[in-house]
Parts: sequence; C-alpha cells; structure tokens
Amino acid sequence: MESKYIHKTFSFQVDTAGANYSKKFDLDKNVRVVLGLLMSAADPRKLFFRGSQRIEISGDELYPEDYESKLLMSGISVSPNDKYVNLGNGVLSGNGEVKILYKDTENVNAPFEPYKVSLVLKCELK
Repeated sequence: MESKYIHKTFSFQVDTAGANYSKKFDLDKNVRVVLGLLMSAADPRKLFFRGSQRIEISGDELYPEDYESKLLMSGISVSPNDKYVNLGNGVLSGNGEVKILYKDTENVNAPFEPYKVSLVLKCELK
C-alpha cells in the first residue's frame, strides 16, 4: 500500500515588536508521522532577520528555544521537493499537539511591521 502525504500549515500573526508568541496547534487524527517541516512568512525578511523559535511535536522537542528561523527556511531557488527540513524517520504524531514558542527580536536589517509566520509540516497519513 502506498503512503499518502499531506502538508499542514499552521499560521499566526506577529503584531508586537520584541514579543514572544506561544502557540499550540492540533494535527489531524489521521496523521501518523511528521516527516519534515518548513518555516515561512508573508515577509521572509522579517522571519529571516527577526525570528527564532522552539518547536515541539507530541512532547518531543525538535528544536530548542532560540533556534534561528533562517535555519528552517527555504529559498526560491530550491526545488519544491527539497524545501522541507528532513526529520529522518519522522516524529510520531502521538497526542497530535504541535507547540511553538516564537520570538520576534529587534534587527536593523528588518524594521518591525506586523507579519504572518507559518509552520508547514509534511505529514504521512495512517
């Protein structure tokens, strides 16, 4: 039987300079494992220069607090099939909770204006 994949996008608005955003999202019940992830934003410069986060799936910390967003982003010159950070054999969905602690930090290269951040997960279905 061939595996079926979906891409789940969880987004939130960053509307205050220098603030922390603690978000919790739920995976669909039919997600078996998360195979990859990608950080994106409506204004990529803001995410690249200002963003850092901690990411946890089903209680497993994938990236520690203050992990720079730019290390989880993908450029336009990257093939669509190569954009996601590979999570090896994947992370089991478990209780289905995805937690992110996102931090916006001042940076002269990207003056603050509100922006939308997205966490995109490549998921394998049951």
